[in-house]
Amino acid sequence: MGDLAEKWIALPRFWVPEDDILRRGKRDRVPYDTWRDQGFLDATPGNATDFAFIEAEIIRLAGRHDLRELSYDRTFAGEIVQHLQDEGINLVQFGQGFLSMAAPTAELERLSVSRLLWHGGHPVLRWNASNVAVRHDPAGNIKPDKERSSERIDGIVAICNALGRALLRDVNAGRSVYDSRSILVL
Repeated sequence: MGDLAEKWIALPRFWVPEDDILRRGKRDRVPYDTWRDQGFLDATPGNATDFAFIEAEIIRLAGRHDLRELSYDRTFAGEIVQHLQDEGINLVQFGQGFLSMAAPTAELERLSVSRLLWHGGHPVLRWNASNVAVRHDPAGNIKPDKERSSERIDGIVAICNALGRALLRDVNAGRSVYDSRSILVL
């Protein structure tokens, strides 16, 4: 594992509906049930995404960690954003276009190649990483491409969102909050 003091630490969280784990596992050809049993994936009650369950978990994690802000993709934001804001959590929209994603995608690539991102060998995040395809724009910017990716890449996109916010803090404040603590990826 080496010295974590010099690394960015990702603590990813993934959720899947309990009643749909086996069907999704067959469809995606991955062991969601095993990942759930090993604690790498949280099952929400029922056969559809239970956003109230996820909200409660985010609120619990915010109380456990020094959560300063939570970035989100406005495309999939719904009542959960308002509910979390009502709980006092600072939510920040993070765009998924090249303008927002180019720098954090390049930074994620740099951190990965230099082994400066630690995630404890998280199997769901590793699977997401193995699925990533990257799109280039005419200017040479890169971003994860959900359309070209073979399977799910949500954890990688979430890390890019977190890195994007950290990079903005670094530029705006002279240093990043993540210089003194880890990233929590939800």
